[in-house]
Amino acid sequence: MTIKTTMTGSWFRPDEIVALLPPNGEIDSSHRKEIESAERRAIRDQLHPNGAKHGLFAVSNGEQRKAGYTQYLANRFSGFSKSERVNMSWADTFAIEMQESNPAMLSVLSSPASAAAFSAPKIVDKLQYTGGELARGEARDAVRLAKEEGAPEIFLNSASPGVMTMFFPRSGVYKDHVDYLFSLSKELRKEYKTILETDGINIQIDAPDLAMAKHLAGDWNMDFYDALPHHIDAINESIAGLPRERIRVHYCYGNYLGSHKFDADFSRVLPELLRLKAGTLVGEAANPRHEGDSIFIRRHLKEHSWPSHLKYAVGVIDVKTPFLETPETVAAKLNSFASIDGIGPERILGGTDCGFQTFANFHNVPYAIGLQKLEALAKGAEVASGTY
Repeated sequence: MTIKTTMTGSWFRPDEIVALLPPNGEIDSSHRKEIESAERRAIRDQLHPNGAKHGLFAVSNGEQRKAGYTQYLANRFSGFSKSERVNMSWADTFAIEMQESNPAMLSVLSSPASAAAFSAPKIVDKLQYTGGELARGEARDAVRLAKEEGAPEIFLNSASPGVMTMFFPRSGVYKDHVDYLFSLSKELRKEYKTILETDGINIQIDAPDLAMAKHLAGDWNMDFYDALPHHIDAINESIAGLPRERIRVHYCYGNYLGSHKFDADFSRVLPELLRLKAGTLVGEAANPRHEGDSIFIRRHLKEHSWPSHLKYAVGVIDVKTPFLETPETVAAKLNSFASIDGIGPERILGGTDCGFQTFANFHNVPYAIGLQKLEALAKGAEVASGTY
């Protein structure tokens, strides 16, 4: 059985792309040449990391035209103020964790420049999705580049309703968190549907809110575990009737270097994740905090079944540390999940815990290390499959 490999999202943006990124988070079509060059490089890097003959099976466009996996949304919705901005609200637990484990990073995040970078336009009216043409153009470009570069499979990233509630603070326009969440679900469905109307493209819904929000969401006014079922339902409503086999959902605990001591309890999150109506679950399991999550899955499957429609792209590459995984390390991690009764190797893919550059100029490892990590992922999957 061959275990396939996949990217999870963002890739390193070249300096010329970073310089073009505007405040609304998305480069416009007047810079088409620069965008195409950057996206082609991102795809090639995933297909042939460090010039290797074999790389990843499923690749992304690296989110090159976007400043981050949420910032671009300000360019694809009406209802935002043209002048007023508001700062994100972080949960107190995040500051406590970072003060203890990475005070230098906390100092950077607390600076005026960082606060401005993580601010968002104020919501002044009901948000309405207006980005259909942008989404369609990005999808068509991705499919064309994938064909030209020989990529077996390509996907586009799109934010979940829940993560949008984290990065774009609710205003009085919405009566409460649940009202805001399901209003966004209806609107983001338009983006998902538009992307999937392009033949040859898959979509990954980035939903770190399904885990990261436990220690980061600051203004939900709800307990995380009480809110979680609503967030699963919001995604399921947004993708109802769309081709399940072409939809992935990514959960994670936050792509930052810290202790993660307040991370959500995976044993409580897992049953909700398994309610997703997507075709592939893309998870974080490489870093030391979550490397043992396979044990929780084994326990869960003693009394419950794994959904027959659901594949699991397991994070076996830690994007937050420069430690380089060996192919054997990758293979061992893959085998720990592939050997679980009820899942089996036919439902397992090898992936990265997160994207490599979640936001422009924000990454935990250098470009050269990222390439070597992708090379280790590809070789490790071959070792696990017995083909290396």
